[in-house]
Amino acid sequence: MAQKPPVSRSPSSKPPVPRYHLYGEDGPAEDFDFFHVETIPARSRSLGWSLEPHSHAHLFQILLILAGSGRLAADGEEATIAPATAVYVPAGSIHGWTFEPGTEGYVVSFTGDYLTGGGEDLTQAERAALTCPGTRVVKLDATGARRLSFALQEMAVERDRAGARRAIFRTLLGLSLVLLFDPAERSVQAEPGREFSLVQFKALVEDHFLTERGAEFYADALGLSVARLNRFCRLFLDRTAAQAVRDRVMLEAKRLLTFSGRSVQEVAFDLGYDDPAYFSRIFRKETGRAPQDFRAAPETDR
Repeated sequence: MAQKPPVSRSPSSKPPVPRYHLYGEDGPAEDFDFFHVETIPARSRSLGWSLEPHSHAHLFQILLILAGSGRLAADGEEATIAPATAVYVPAGSIHGWTFEPGTEGYVVSFTGDYLTGGGEDLTQAERAALTCPGTRVVKLDATGARRLSFALQEMAVERDRAGARRAIFRTLLGLSLVLLFDPAERSVQAEPGREFSLVQFKALVEDHFLTERGAEFYADALGLSVARLNRFCRLFLDRTAAQAVRDRVMLEAKRLLTFSGRSVQEVAFDLGYDDPAYFSRIFRKETGRAPQDFRAAPETDR
C-alpha cells in the first residue's frame, strides 16, 4: 500500500492525523521496551467498531482477524480484511479501521527495541519487520493462519502473568514475524508496500545512529535537502532529524543501561561519546535522570 506524499506544512502546523501511543490515549508515548496485546473487541467495541486514521510514533502492530471482517484505510488506500489475513503496520504509518460489529481477533503492539532488549541478534524476519517500508497485508494459508492465531492467543493468555512473560512474548513475537515476513512460511505473498520517506529515514537511523548524528548524512541518503527532511520529521515526529537521531541514541543508552552490565563509561564509549561526563549530561537532559539513577530505578519507573 502506498503513502501519498505529505502536504507541505509549516513547522508550527498540527499533524494531519492524530498520533497516539495506543489509539485514543493522550498520555506520553512509551518508546522503550513496550509490549501490549488485546482483542479487537476490547479496543474497538466502545468506539463503535471504528478507529479513525491515526499513526503511532514508536509502535509496530500486528492485527489478525479470526472472525468477521474489517475495512482498513492505510497509506492512502483501502482494503477489506477477511479472516486468515494479517496486517502489519510499521511505526509512523497512517492507518484507520472500521470493523464489522462482533469481529474477533487480536492486536499486538510493540516498540522496536522490544526485539533487541535482551541483546539477541535480530533474525532476518525481525529485521525485515523493523525496516518495513509501509503497511503490509498478508494472506495466510490455513497452516500459517493457525500458527499465527496460536501465537497471538498465547500472548493474550500470558499477558497478566509475571515471571518469564517477556521471554515468552519475545519467542511468540519472533514466530509471528517469521510467518509474516518469511516467504517460505506462506503460500501467498504479501502485498508489497511502496516507499515512504519517514520509514526510509527511520531505517537509515537504525543502521547508522552510532556513527552518523548529523541531518546532512540522512538528507543526502534520501535525496532530500536538510530543510525538507526536517519538515517531514516535524510533521510526523514533532522532532527535527537530528533530534530523532538523538532519540534513537538515547533509546540505545537505556537498553544498554537496563540489560547489560557495562559501566556508564563503557556505555558512553559504545555509543560514540569520547567524554563519559558529556554523555551523562546529554542523557540527563534528554531523560531527566542521570544514567546511574536510571539504571537503579525500578523497572516500572523507567
